[in-house]
This record gives sequence, structure tokens and C-alpha cells, in this order.
Amino acid sequence: MRVLMLVSQLNFGGTEKYILSISRSLLTHGVRVGVASKKGPLAGSFIKAGIALHYLPTGTNFNKQSLLSSIIAKGSYDLIHAHDSRSFALAATLTRQYNIPLIVTVHGTYHHRAALLAAARTSKRVISVSPKLTRWLLNHKIPANKIQMIPNGIDVITYRTASNKNHWRTALRLPQAAQILLYAGRFSPDKYPIARNVVLAAERIAKYNHQFIAVLIGPGSRTNLVQLAANVNRRLGRTAIIIRPPMSNIQHAYYTADVVVGTGRVALEAMACAKPVVAVGVAGYCGIVHPGNMNKMIQCHFGDHGAFTPTTANKLTADINSLLSNPIRARELGIIGSLTVKQRFSINNVSSRILNVYKSHYT
Repeated sequence: MRVLMLVSQLNFGGTEKYILSISRSLLTHGVRVGVASKKGPLAGSFIKAGIALHYLPTGTNFNKQSLLSSIIAKGSYDLIHAHDSRSFALAATLTRQYNIPLIVTVHGTYHHRAALLAAARTSKRVISVSPKLTRWLLNHKIPANKIQMIPNGIDVITYRTASNKNHWRTALRLPQAAQILLYAGRFSPDKYPIARNVVLAAERIAKYNHQFIAVLIGPGSRTNLVQLAANVNRRLGRTAIIIRPPMSNIQHAYYTADVVVGTGRVALEAMACAKPVVAVGVAGYCGIVHPGNMNKMIQCHFGDHGAFTPTTANKLTADINSLLSNPIRARELGIIGSLTVKQRFSINNVSSRILNVYKSHYT
């Protein structure tokens, strides 16, 4: 079986990391995987994994369709798997042209409705990554018999418990004795308010905890956030807020942290690394991840597809302080999170389910 993954660009985003993890795992099952996309900073990771890359030009869909037609013919691809709005429209055209199956994965509620509906009409299956997202798809008139919920898959070998926190703090130029909060996520317009609230909460914590620093890492424009951090650091009289560009090996940053704030795939990756997580996403605030709310957290993808309450700096401050002041509880929650990811989100289990979807529609 030869599968062509379609995505707009190979950025440091959750969708792209999902494709990388799934593709790596599918290779071990004997599936030939190629990825068609514009170039991006994550391209090297795909090449290193032995995944065939086909670079698409910028410009009109007509030019991309022409090149993709050639890629499909030369690569003898017999199934297309599309992952974002721009890819949906292209994939719908290609699957009709070549009469080969199309699988669509929907990663969030941000997809363009027209492109999503067009792809859903021609696809064999629409994969949703969370129960809340499944309900969103049903509300957007995607037929129930086409939807299958398969969660994000996490490579628990890459994202694992690490005992060498000090090593990674040295490697990433972070102080050994600090209490470190890590926020990982896009600095795009939809997620900037989250990062802003993290900075505001961090200022309140750092004012009374002189060992505390917050590190925010992610792709996107950092200009406004850097200025906000500079203002906070000036008021505090020290560097308590650090803003950094995205990392290809974000697990190294997780290893340095005492607490991680994130949503969606970031929450799962941090949990796999046995870190306590405060879940907050574009949909709102979920709070500290613990056994009592784990199923609800999974339902709403840790704040990305649903939430418990609106996000405020006050809620973040209280929950972060709660974990920092009780390291034994924080460590216990980290261990529980790691076990949960291994049991419910292992990439091997997830890729096997996706492979079954492929096989049921393979021509």
C-alpha cells in the first residue's frame, strides 16, 4: 500500500507532528508513505525518518493539482490522506480524477466549512481526533456513518520520562535551581490570548517566587509577546519571562519543566514525559489534569475543542502555584499522565487503527 499525505506546509505544528508520528509508525507496518507539502522547518525530520517528500509550489491550486497528478502517477500512490483545509479541496479533485480512496483527518474546529464539506462528500472516512470534535462535525452536517474517532498518537519512545532535568536545563541555558513553567503552542492570533494570559499569570507568581521563571516556546509572530515579556521583566527587575522560537525536539524543553501549560497534542506530549499539565486552549480553560477529570479532558482535547470555563490569568496563577507548592502531588500527576498516554494514546495503537481504516477502503 502506498499512501500520500497532504498538508499545506511542514511547520512546527500539532498537525504536522501528528503526520510525522503516524507516517513513521506506518512505515514499520510496511506502508509506503509520501508527504506532499510546501517546504517548512519540520522537513528535515521527515527526511531523517525515511519518508518521501514531494514539495509543492506556492501559487494557484491549478499548478498544485498538475504537480500532484504527476506525483501520484509516478509514485503509484493508491490512497490519499488529507489533513488541513487547503489540502481538502485539492484532495477532493485528485480522488475523483484518479478514482482512489480519500481519507480526511480533521484536527480542529478552524477548518473552512466549504473545503471540509467538499472533502467529506468524496472521502471514504473522516477521522476526528476527539469526541467533542466529532460532535462539531455532526453539527456541520458531516454524515455520521463517515466519521470515525481516532485520537492523536504519541510516540512514547520519543516522549518519555527523563531523569536528567539538569542536563537539559544546561543544554537550553536555563537555571538549574529555578522552578520552571513551560508553555508550548502557536503564537498565532487564535492562541496569542493564551500566551498573554500565561505571561500575566507568570508575573504574579514571579513577584513572590524569586526562583520562578516562565519559558514560552512556539511558532508564529513573537513581536507582541516579546514586548509584553520585556515590560514584565522590567517591572520585576529580573528576567522571569523567556520567549523562544519553536524547537524540533520540544521534548527536551518538557524535560526542563516543573509544570507545563498546553492544549491538545502538547498536553499529551508533556504527560508522556511525566510532567503535570495545566490544560488551556482556544476553547477555554480546563485546569490541572488529574484522574478525576481525565475523561472530560480527553473529550474536549485538553481545551482545544471544548472547555470547562473561560481562561483568566487568575485561574492560571492559582493552578500553577498549586502544583509548584506541592511537588509530591505534581510528580504523582506526572506519573498518572504518563501511564494514561501509554495506555490510551500510544502511536502504535493509533496507527494500527488508521491502517485498518486504510485497508477497509484500499483498492
